[in-house]
Amino acid sequence: MTKRDGVLLGSLLLIIAAIFSPLIARPWLAPGNFGDLYLYHYPLRHLVVSRLQQGEAPLWNPYIFAGVPLAANPQALLLYPFSQLQYFLPLSWSFSLDAFLHVCWAAFGAYLLLRTWRLERGGAATLAAAYALSPFLIYRISQGVPTHLSALAWVPWIWLAALSRHALLFSVAFALQVLSGHPQFALINACGLFLWAFPVRPRWALSLIPLAMLGLFLAAAQVAPTLEYLHNSIRAVWSPAFSLGYSLKPAYLLTLLSPHAFGDPFQRGFGLLPSEFFEMLGLYIGLAPLVLALAGLALGRSRAAAGVWLLLAAGLALALGEHNPLYPRLEGALGLDFLRVPARFSFLILWGLWLAAALAYARVVAPRGPRLKALLLAVTLADLCPLAAVWIYAQSPGEFLAPQPEIVRLLRGGPRVATSPDIMAPNKTMLYRVRNATGYEAFYPSRIALYTAKSEGGPAADGSRTYIRKWRSPEMAKLGVRYYVATSPEPGRAAALQRGATYIYENPEAKPLAAGAESFAEPKAEHLVARMPAGAPLVLHQAMYPGWRAFGSGGERSVILRDGLFPAIAPAPRAWTVHLRFMPDSWLIGLAVTFVTGFLLIGIAELRLRAWLP
Repeated sequence: MTKRDGVLLGSLLLIIAAIFSPLIARPWLAPGNFGDLYLYHYPLRHLVVSRLQQGEAPLWNPYIFAGVPLAANPQALLLYPFSQLQYFLPLSWSFSLDAFLHVCWAAFGAYLLLRTWRLERGGAATLAAAYALSPFLIYRISQGVPTHLSALAWVPWIWLAALSRHALLFSVAFALQVLSGHPQFALINACGLFLWAFPVRPRWALSLIPLAMLGLFLAAAQVAPTLEYLHNSIRAVWSPAFSLGYSLKPAYLLTLLSPHAFGDPFQRGFGLLPSEFFEMLGLYIGLAPLVLALAGLALGRSRAAAGVWLLLAAGLALALGEHNPLYPRLEGALGLDFLRVPARFSFLILWGLWLAAALAYARVVAPRGPRLKALLLAVTLADLCPLAAVWIYAQSPGEFLAPQPEIVRLLRGGPRVATSPDIMAPNKTMLYRVRNATGYEAFYPSRIALYTAKSEGGPAADGSRTYIRKWRSPEMAKLGVRYYVATSPEPGRAAALQRGATYIYENPEAKPLAAGAESFAEPKAEHLVARMPAGAPLVLHQAMYPGWRAFGSGGERSVILRDGLFPAIAPAPRAWTVHLRFMPDSWLIGLAVTFVTGFLLIGIAELRLRAWLP
């Protein structure tokens, strides 16, 4: 980079900072969003941060779904470097800075990538703005899903490393994209890079596969437990209706021409769910870059252009999902049934158009005078900056997360509760350390869905939550559901507590969390202590998951599955104190692989540095 590059790129980042000023200038506010930040990410990160600040390894979350793995959840961001912000700053402000820094990171990477392609400065700035300020990235802020944005911010850096033939940088960047919280976009990006590179240089494309595997080894501490979690999750048994949800409708391609071709969630009477809008209607990259992209597709006759066409075809075929008659065969052959939201593959369409625009700029615009280049940059910024500014606004988290003290005092630290299907924020119980029998998750253990279905007498789950209505069933009593939190009165039942529109009912038949124990303590979520009397079994009324082990004076005892959900320990001939600890092998093995791979990469980097130094 030259001084002129620094001035131009710095100016672009200052423009982005101005757009984000409502957020970064007010630490007490959070990014305005349509719910997911408060429904999911805020409670999750609050739990992770508080556990780490207490000196604990956050491996288990006992507060939703009767217990789920925590570190195995990629959106917990336990190992992602950028997540360090949340340990030192107010959590609401950390979300704002996270969004700002990742948009800047996307713009910086896109600019360097285009300059590596020898695109002149004006073109690099124009198309870097087109990517970083595109609705596909900016909508993730208003959607309230910061992990989408962080994964997308790494895309140009991975392509930069690949095109620069920097093997070490490629593996590290790919590992960081995997750790950034949303591995699906890492998978989509890896497939897109391979599809584009294969027509260009097949041997080079194949050489990227072992480098990507090296990146997975570097991120194994996250990858190994996440793969185990997926294998035991609802996604291993769910209906195709969930894996095909949010399939891109062909008509939505009109958003390539106009971002609001179908309206937006701010408008009254908007006919779609906000999540559908954010997931499927964000293909716009600006009119000027789109014209360039169409020109690049019309003029391109190179191998790079062939790779772009392959990207566009693959992105469209996969994003259409159920609207593509061939998708069911692709889903089975490629294992896509473990993924959700086929429309996310439309990123390949956006990225393919972006690459085509770069080809056209190099051939058509670059030979022209500076006026045309300045005009294209100005038009692109005038098009995308006001659009981005609409979706980047500040919001007070208090109105969404403020507790009701009487309810918290009744439920906190006590037995398990169940929240009714009408309560759209079941994970809010995590903020106050209240155990909930349901929850809201990208995926969760299938045993919980099956157990809830047994209680309800039929299917009672979807791809992200369970639904409990029969809170006094024998199964819920056995699970230890003592209280039921509802938003409407239960006919014929007196509420134990009623505050505003919240009704809490008590089930006196609820079992204790540790059945058969003389005493029970929970020093940590991953460490439970119970005193077992002689000849009596111990049944822990939480979800069973690989990694729970029992230890005592007699050594390790086997933990068995009871009633399809609960971990249990067989009776012993004498009384003894048992320590149940959660330490899954996938976490330990993954951590070891990460350390070994990291040391190897450090050694390789040192050898290369020594060879370069005189």
